[in-house]
Amino acid sequence: MVKRTGHFTKWSATAVAVVCALCSTSLAQAASINYGNFGPVAPGISFLNVIESSGTDGVPLYDVPTPFNTGLSFSPPSFVSAAAAGSADITDGQLNFAIHGLDGNGNDVAISSINLSEGGLFNLVGVGTAATQIAVGAIMNVKVTEIDGIAVLPITMIGNASLSKNLVANPGLVQPWNLNVLIDVEAQLTTLGVPFLTGATRAEVVINNSLVSISQPVSNASVFKNSFVISIVPTPEVVPEPSTLAMAGLALCSLGVARGRKQA
Repeated sequence: MVKRTGHFTKWSATAVAVVCALCSTSLAQAASINYGNFGPVAPGISFLNVIESSGTDGVPLYDVPTPFNTGLSFSPPSFVSAAAAGSADITDGQLNFAIHGLDGNGNDVAISSINLSEGGLFNLVGVGTAATQIAVGAIMNVKVTEIDGIAVLPITMIGNASLSKNLVANPGLVQPWNLNVLIDVEAQLTTLGVPFLTGATRAEVVINNSLVSISQPVSNASVFKNSFVISIVPTPEVVPEPSTLAMAGLALCSLGVARGRKQA
């Protein structure tokens, strides 16, 4: 795969934002690695079919994840974007996986929220203007497909974040950066009026990630990712009274029928 680079012409902060948005859409997935399943980790969260891919670079970019209590941690070995002598560079990465909440006793575990936290270092050196810059962007797309252990029509939730640094305002070597994206699943279900007792118990997740670097004739820009952590806030099941369970089940069935009619 040929990495997307180009000679610098004229870039602005707005242009960088547009580039990041474009790069954070679905990738061609010319290269991919399936890391398989992880978990369940306490109190009952499993990460299924974890796949990384890239439309710009060879993989791995994220590398093999390490499971921990309610999460996955990555140590990216080569997730880097670097530009010099008037060039620009984009590095795209994507992660796809499912999250399932079910403990060893067969009890549902709610996925209350999903948080992405990443960080790394950047360099901005040489002679130039604010057009010499780096940018980082992340979009997390979550589709809830199961509530209280019952399959439902997908409920989509999206979160995103970005940052940029430039040679004038942020010059230097090995400067730190951090980015965070949080999706409060339980709060969004409540806002949408979706009934539940335990909460979302299965979700399909797609994370699109971009690093962008832009240089000028006598300047250099580079940005590195060295940490990437996905953490879940789960809620163990509280067994309801039989009458309450029946009412909630009826409400979920009604919701599925209503959504089906709306899509028809």
